[in-house]
Amino acid sequence: VKAERAAAQSEARELQKEAKRAQTVHNKQAMQLEAAAAQRAALEKRLDSARAASQPSEAEVARLAELAKEIKALGKRVGEGEKKVGAADATLASLQEQVLAVGGIKLRAQKSKVETLGEQVSGLQQAVTKAEVGLESKTAAQAKLEASLSKQQAAAEGLERQGRELEEGL
Repeated sequence: VKAERAAAQSEARELQKEAKRAQTVHNKQAMQLEAAAAQRAALEKRLDSARAASQPSEAEVARLAELAKEIKALGKRVGEGEKKVGAADATLASLQEQVLAVGGIKLRAQKSKVETLGEQVSGLQQAVTKAEVGLESKTAAQAKLEASLSKQQAAAEGLERQGRELEEGL
């Protein structure tokens, strides 16, 4: 009986220890759950705050509507301006045809000559520019070659001097 009692007491102590461990684990989990709930509440509060901040204010909504009206009005003005420009282009083309019709074949021939000469001048200007660029690059290359030649001559003179000194030394 004593042995059974001692075994029962020992088992009771082990169960008490196990209960304490379980209680500690339960307390830790309860604290973690409370911390998670508090963090969730804080995050929800931040989310609500962010949502509220991302919504435009009444003044911003009004300004956006005002800007939309201005853009629409400007679009109409641009459309009207394009119509006027189109009409002016048509009138200009018509006037040019009338000028050519008045001058006839002679005016058209002169206009063609002027355009041809203009193209020739443009081609010659390009050739001159190309030649100038070539001249500049050749001048630069010549300067480099002259500098290299000077260095080589100086080096040759130095070697000759050393050769003479060696011969004198012998």
